[in-house]
Amino acid sequence: MKRILSAAAAMCAAVLLWAFLLDDDPARMNQITTDGQIVQPGVLPAGKAITMAQAQGRNGQAIPLLVVGMTPDNVTAVDLTRYGGAPDTDLFRVFDQVGEETLKTLLQQAQGTDVAAGLLGEYSFDVLKPAAGGGDLHIGSGTNFPEHAEETLSSSVFNFPKFGVATPPVTSVALRDGVLLDYEVELCVRFDRDIRSFADFEAARKGFFLCGDFTDRGTLLRMIDTGNFDSGSGFSDSKSGEGFFPSGPFLVIPAEWQKFVTDERIQTLRNGVIRQDAFGAEMILGFDDLVQKVLGDTASTRFVYKGSNHRLVRDEQIAEGQGLMSGTPEGVIFMPPTARQIVRGVVRYVVSGAVFKAANPYDAIISSVVTDEQEAGRFLMLDEEVSYLSSSMGKITIAVTSPAGQGT
Repeated sequence: MKRILSAAAAMCAAVLLWAFLLDDDPARMNQITTDGQIVQPGVLPAGKAITMAQAQGRNGQAIPLLVVGMTPDNVTAVDLTRYGGAPDTDLFRVFDQVGEETLKTLLQQAQGTDVAAGLLGEYSFDVLKPAAGGGDLHIGSGTNFPEHAEETLSSSVFNFPKFGVATPPVTSVALRDGVLLDYEVELCVRFDRDIRSFADFEAARKGFFLCGDFTDRGTLLRMIDTGNFDSGSGFSDSKSGEGFFPSGPFLVIPAEWQKFVTDERIQTLRNGVIRQDAFGAEMILGFDDLVQKVLGDTASTRFVYKGSNHRLVRDEQIAEGQGLMSGTPEGVIFMPPTARQIVRGVVRYVVSGAVFKAANPYDAIISSVVTDEQEAGRFLMLDEEVSYLSSSMGKITIAVTSPAGQGT
């Protein structure tokens, strides 16, 4: 018996040493598939797409632009107010005001010319506005890329409402106390009309833009229903923070939208290093399937945000100006808790006395995991830079700042 007790004591000691004396590896990360080439964003030529943007004018008005080219710091574009486009007007309305044929002709004339020719102006990225528009409710899509579904242990695609107004392509996100801040790059689309049926979707003009979806993984871990991601629990609260929806500058209206999505490449760079890299072709559900899925889920009020229940969309429709997000590819920072983190949580739960106070063991273990992750420093930290890139929707540059330093 003494030998058994001694062996058991030695085993317990070994487990405690393993659980507490070994630090978590801050370099632990999800693997990604990439050829190592950083995307060089460009502008699609006439015949493939019309690319539009808005720039903040000197008088404070948003000037509509037909984008012709870009460099790492600037875009060259035609000022569409000279051709009937109204300032401070949604770009789909500007498209109609100027007319598709005029836009195509201007694009053909402008490509191959330079600023000195007089048709084009030059605009820095930091004066460009978000192509997402001014809506405050968007539709998130979870685990819609197969490798990301594997790394998060998800078995299906799901949707959730994402609250908040988009921030511009040169912006910042505040790192608040207790937050495990994670990045996600996504393809987004919005429409020139309300979508109440699939026929509306088919008839609608579709505008694509690059977007980001920052996540507080600590909040998500505490609130998520691990047995049913589709319950909506935790996703809106963890993904709707201020600055959590940065938008690219370009609204790309392609001639063939499905081919555009298939060919479009998106990337995340963390301090210049590729951490996400995928093509739209890798999506599990295309945007047509996502639209049908959303339209079939307009009645449920299961989505909780800030303690109140919400529907996925308002008025049983995808509203004009409401963004529909693709979901993100593999390579996010989040990884399921390790066995060592879970053991630590259990031990802390017992040693702290919480086990005798009827405390929820799951909550206690998750709090322990969040503490471990903060100490490991794997998630985004102050003064880091996140860049989202795409082959033809432009780029987004985000500085991670303290709350007092947050910009827009």
